[in-house]
Amino acid sequence: MLEVIIFIIYIAVFLYSVILHEIAHGFVALKFGDDTARLSGRLSLNPLVHIDPFGSVLLPLLLYFSTGFAFGYAKPVPVNPYRLSGGSAAYRWVSVAGILTNLALALISAAVLRITDLIGVGGSTAGVFFFQIAFILNIVLAVFNAMPFPGFDGFNFLSTFGFFERIFRSTPLANPLFMARYGLLVSLLIIFLAWPIVQTVIVFIINLISAVFGI
Repeated sequence: MLEVIIFIIYIAVFLYSVILHEIAHGFVALKFGDDTARLSGRLSLNPLVHIDPFGSVLLPLLLYFSTGFAFGYAKPVPVNPYRLSGGSAAYRWVSVAGILTNLALALISAAVLRITDLIGVGGSTAGVFFFQIAFILNIVLAVFNAMPFPGFDGFNFLSTFGFFERIFRSTPLANPLFMARYGLLVSLLIIFLAWPIVQTVIVFIINLISAVFGI
């Protein structure tokens, strides 16, 4: 029974972490004049409008039952860069909105864990476990989304700079047909090859925030 409760908490934290990430993109885009996400009904907390069958269901379940840690993504919120008032600077804010949201959720979770420690709440309670998972998972999401490769927010941010865009256009990754056929495979390969670096960054940030909050 305990394992079922833990699983439910884990999936709930994961779903709303990726959903809030996507809503943040749409909300910031709206603030800069692009209401595409709002008109598409994607500024909703209803998980059904955000769930991607593979990224939000199949991939997280496969990873959870094979490694004990779930990771995935929600359907990207539609953003029309040409409707943003503010040009490239506006699109940069839209791009990093999701990453900043995940970092904010991690910091809030760390603060709650510190408070529970100060008041002596047991570490095995469901509420504490919820925030422990939210703390770690949102750091993982922030780091992964910051990767400077196609499909990640870090790439979208860098693509607003002409120098990076010119380099990118000289590679096969700029070919829409190539990305349509092999985009997912390329992303998974990049994650696999970059995992030692990504893991090091994740551990560093977790340790840094833990030290700051004393958790």
